[in-house]
Amino acid sequence: MTSKRLIIFDYDGTLADTSPGIRYCYNATADAMGYVPHLAREDFFGVIGGSLEDGFHKLWPQMTPEEISRAVVQYRERYASEGRKLPAPLYDGMRETLMVLKKLQFRLAVATLKHERFIHGMLEDNDIDGLFDAVCAYTGSETKSSLLRKACTLTEVSPEESLLVGDSAYDGKGAKEVPMDFAAVLYGWGFRQKEETAPYAPVMVLNRPAELLAALK
Repeated sequence: MTSKRLIIFDYDGTLADTSPGIRYCYNATADAMGYVPHLAREDFFGVIGGSLEDGFHKLWPQMTPEEISRAVVQYRERYASEGRKLPAPLYDGMRETLMVLKKLQFRLAVATLKHERFIHGMLEDNDIDGLFDAVCAYTGSETKSSLLRKACTLTEVSPEESLLVGDSAYDGKGAKEVPMDFAAVLYGWGFRQKEETAPYAPVMVLNRPAELLAALK
């Protein structure tokens, strides 16, 4: 692994556990459309952190493309009014990890498929907004890889000198497309076992945020 100057973080399932609001909005939206909600926590592994279109298709494969389009609009409206208010705490040790990285003069960025209208407020709620040099979020057409490239451009750091930290296949795929090195985490809502990360060739696999510091030394 080459020396790194920029550390890019996914948000959902990597920086913070945003699952209460996300699960509520998926289920409430589907229920309003006549579909049976998913009450099992396990059903949302591999869903949280990806696009809403993919999420609705995975959870309710019988939905038509037209229904999914309507569901995405309704989800965002519900998330803005209700889901956004539910707890979304940082993972244990994440704040301290970010502060140490900043002290070590790493540049920090967020690249998330969460909509831009929500991410800045959530960073502020967790009092970490001032730690990031760039925040790149979904506005309507971005992919994970395009957000990663944007983070590199905004921070003036090459992909070769950058590392993405993420919890899901969406993150691993995006890093491979750039390409840039990838650190897979097992504490979020994507990968649950180290073996699941293999297709994305991570340079490190983390069980908790603090392990990132030791791995970068």
